[in-house]
Formats: sequence, structure tokens, C-alpha cells
Amino acid sequence: MMIPKRNYIVYFYAYFVSNLILIFINVMLPIFFFNILNINRIELAFIQFAAYSILFTKPIISIYFDKVRSTRKIFLIISSIGTLSSFIFFTLYLNILAVFGIFLSINFLCVSVMDVIIDKMIVDYSPEEKTKDRNARYIFLGGMSGAIFPTIISFLIFTDMYSIPTWNLFFLILSIAIIPMVFMSYFLKVSLDSNKKEVDTIDNDINKKPIVLLCICAFFAYGDRIYDYPLEPWLVEKWGEQYFSLLLLILMIMIILNALGIVIASTVSSRYNRKNILSLSLFILGLLMIIAPFTDKITFFIIFGIMQIFAGFCVVNLFSLMVKHSHKKVWIFQLLTSFSLLARFLLVPLGTYLSAFVPTEIIIVIAGILVLLSVIPVIFIKYEKE
Repeated sequence: MMIPKRNYIVYFYAYFVSNLILIFINVMLPIFFFNILNINRIELAFIQFAAYSILFTKPIISIYFDKVRSTRKIFLIISSIGTLSSFIFFTLYLNILAVFGIFLSINFLCVSVMDVIIDKMIVDYSPEEKTKDRNARYIFLGGMSGAIFPTIISFLIFTDMYSIPTWNLFFLILSIAIIPMVFMSYFLKVSLDSNKKEVDTIDNDINKKPIVLLCICAFFAYGDRIYDYPLEPWLVEKWGEQYFSLLLLILMIMIILNALGIVIASTVSSRYNRKNILSLSLFILGLLMIIAPFTDKITFFIIFGIMQIFAGFCVVNLFSLMVKHSHKKVWIFQLLTSFSLLARFLLVPLGTYLSAFVPTEIIIVIAGILVLLSVIPVIFIKYEKE
């Protein structure tokens, strides 16, 4: 099957938008909330708890688009418009947490629909290894570009971290960057077999033990979600506002190091026992998390840079084990990935709540302990190299 070149552009840009919003919410927004607005962290935690619950609609959305293809394009257009408009509105109401939470929930829902549709099209229209590699390359480049873009823009325009007009300009630039996604949806080429339905069934002979163990591992492996909001504001306070631009540059480097880790892991992991690689990577990652917050500034970022590379190994090999043990059953893979969503749903608000009265150093240590716990279920998974 020949994939139109314009589809690759849509794949790239969809992942660009998704990761742009993700980095904005988890990196830049905490600095604005904690260091600029000094909002009530406990109130924000409850808002996050409600908003992140929307993520659990993703498996339901996946099941729908597994069975129905004819409405994919129209839903992609609607979700793109919803993503842009909700992003604009929640940036306008950052000082009113209740209103912010409503539009953040809508944004999560629209981005989830957009992600699922793109992922389903990539899976459906990747009949050969060459096509899969090409698709992976486009979504990887799109995701990395979207992650770096907000930090590049903030590095270029911020001279005063406390300048509200500069923050408003930053929000405007990001909104403009999302606009093309609305129009690109119209140029997406869909397959003619749009009415074909896929039905996934449950097999009783599937070994449930590795599935349960991977669910537990997926939850604890994302233990670092607990410091999503406290980390960057803590770094700003630790370094001082005069080093804000330098901090943004370092965060950009961290994203690149994480991407490098993913590239290296995807290249070498298939040659070895993925279970052992995952166990070792999780162990080192958790150990470094426990050590990092009690080091000096330079050592802290060196350790965090090393952590990004090992995090890449964790992502690649955990994903591979999930695919292997899902036995090509969509519902099993959705179950496995839903536990990483559960980690975000529980740990992001918990971290925000704890940051109101617990030192960030302790929160990072808790994250390290959670990641170390993820090694235990992996040990009991039987692995046979294909």
C-alpha cells in the first residue's frame, strides 16, 4: 500500500502538537503557576485530579475507532479545532482555576481523540517493515520537535521571568503553532476500505500472569509523574530567576538526551534480553532519582541527563514487552497502557498536593522509590527472545 506523502506531514504535525501541549502543561505551566501566580497548590491538585480523569476515555475512544473507520477524518477535524480552541481558552483563564480545569479537560479529550486516530491510521497503513520505520521516523521527529519548540521560544523571548506581557506573547505563539493542525486534517488521505470493521475477542488461553505484572510495572515505572509540577519551579528557586534562560536551555538539552536514549535503545535492544535491559534501566533510573536532589547544581543536571538516556531505554523496552504480551489483542494493549494513564491520573495531582508542605527533594526521592518498585514485577516475567 502506497502512503501519500501528505499523510506523513499530518503524522509529524499531530505528534508535534501533542508533545508541544504536553511540555507546556508539565514544564512551563508549573513555573507560571507556582513562581508567578503563586496559586493555591491544594486547589490546583483537585483541579488536576478531575482533568486527568479524562485520560481514561482514551481506551474507549480506541475501541470505537477500532470498529469504525468511516468517521475518522471528520473526528480528526473536530478534535483539531477543539484542541486549538480549548488551548486558547485555558491560557486565558489560568488565574481562575475552576475555568482553567474545564478547558484543560476538554483539551485532554480532544488531544486523546487526535492521538488515537493518528495511531490507528499508522497501524492500519503500515503493511511492511519499511513503512513502519518511515512512520516511526516521522512521529518521532514530530514528537521531539513539539517537545523542544516551547523551550526554544521561551529561551528566545524571555528576558524577565516575571513579565506578564512576555508570558502572554508566549501563549500566543504556541496557539499560532497549533493552528495549522486544523487545516492539515483536510488533506489527510484515508483508505478506501473505510467501512471495514475490526472485532477483537478475548482468548481464554492467554497467559494472564505477565499481563498483570506488566500492568503493575507500567504504573510504578511512571512514578516520576509525581514531580511533574514541583520540579521546574523548585529548579527556578534553586538556581535563581537570573538563570531562568540557562535553565530553559538545559531543559532543552534534557529533551534531546531523552530522544537520544530512545534512538539508541531502539537500535540495540533487539539484540539482547529486553526483560533484563528493562530491569537494569529501571533500577539505575530509580537509584539516580534518589541521589540527584541531594547533589550540587552541576552534578544534579549531569545525573538528570544520564537519567534521560536510561528513561529512553525504559520506554522502548517496556513498550516492546507490552506489544509482545498483548498477543495482537487491542484490548490487552489498551489495558497495559491504561496503567501509565493511571499513574498520571493519581501521581500528578498527588505531587502538586504534596508540594504545598513537603520539600521537592523528598518528592523526587518518592519518585525514585516508585521506579525501583517497578523492577520487582519485571523480574517475575518469563521472557523468550524472538
